[in-house]
Amino acid sequence: MKFKYTVLTGTVTLAVASVMLLPGIFSQLKNTPEINYYKNHPDSAYSVFSGCKSHPDNVDECYAAYSAAVYLADSVDCSPSGIEIKHRFKQLVEHSREDDINKEIISDCKMNKKQSFFEKLMKESK
Repeated sequence: MKFKYTVLTGTVTLAVASVMLLPGIFSQLKNTPEINYYKNHPDSAYSVFSGCKSHPDNVDECYAAYSAAVYLADSVDCSPSGIEIKHRFKQLVEHSREDDINKEIISDCKMNKKQSFFEKLMKESK
């Protein structure tokens, strides 16, 4: 009986620790200083990742540039400059035709312009 309580307590403690600690660990993996640098400097990310596709000398740098490239390709910025950056990085990261990339960007921007149910509800309540 004592063993069951010990195992149950350990399992609950492990589950609670996982729920509390793992999200922070995963966010740190996606937001390292190197990745944030490349997110803020798209031209550097583009040149580094383009070079890494053929000659991946520094794997850590290539990973940071790739992560930033994926982030920039999936950006929700639909301003003219944001669309240009999305298009440029989608061409780099995805292996799709030009028409498919354009359709995807147009579709993404249309989806971002639609308000969610909650946003509509809040707007109506004001």
